[in-house]
Amino acid sequence: MKKRPSQIVLSQYSPLMSVDTPLTDAQGGAVEVPRVYSLCRCGESGAKPMCDGTHAKVGFAGVREDSAKRPLEYYEGKDITIVYDRYLCMGAGFCGELEAVFGTHDAPIYEPDGAPVEEIIATIRKCPSGALTYMIDGVHYKDFFDKPEIVIERNGPVHTRGGVDLIDDQLSDELLPLADHYVLCRCGGSKKKPLCDGSHEENGFEG
Repeated sequence: MKKRPSQIVLSQYSPLMSVDTPLTDAQGGAVEVPRVYSLCRCGESGAKPMCDGTHAKVGFAGVREDSAKRPLEYYEGKDITIVYDRYLCMGAGFCGELEAVFGTHDAPIYEPDGAPVEEIIATIRKCPSGALTYMIDGVHYKDFFDKPEIVIERNGPVHTRGGVDLIDDQLSDELLPLADHYVLCRCGGSKKKPLCDGSHEENGFEG
C-alpha cells in the first residue's frame, strides 16, 4: 500500500489537523501521536500544543486579513541570487546575523555579493518560513529538509518541515508556501492565517 503523504488540513474554524507527520515538542523531544492529531491554532487551548476544543467555545475564526501576495524578489549577485518571498516572512530575524548581506530589521538590504556564498546559504537555511531561498546557475534551491516533521516553538509558531502538504479551504494556490518548510500561526493573532506573521511576539503568547 502506498504511504499517504504528510499533510496539514484545516478550514476556517478548525484546528490544524495533521496527518502522518511526526511531532517534536518545544524541548526537542519526539511526541507520540496517532496518525491523525489536532494542534491548537486559536491560542487558547489548555492542552497546548494539542487542541482541546477551546476554539469552538471562544468562537475562533481563522480569517485572513492580509492576502496581498507580492511577486518574488530576485537579488542577483556574481555567484548567487537571493530569492525573497515577502509574504511568507514572519520576522524571525536570523537573516540579521549576516548584516553585510541582509542588513538589520529596521534597515534591510539584499546584497548577494556582501559575504561568501557559503555564509549566505547557511543563513538562508536558517530562515524558518521559507521566505528566503536562493538560486545558483539557474537552479532554485528551496528544499532543505529530508523528512516530514512538525516542530513546536516554545511561545512561538508551528514549524513545518520536509514537504508537508498544506490543505486549506481558504488558501489559494498563489498563497501556498514556496519551499518545503513554512511556519503556521499558533497564537491566533496572525493577519496571514494560517501562516505566522510574528504576532506572537507582540501579543505575549505563551505555550
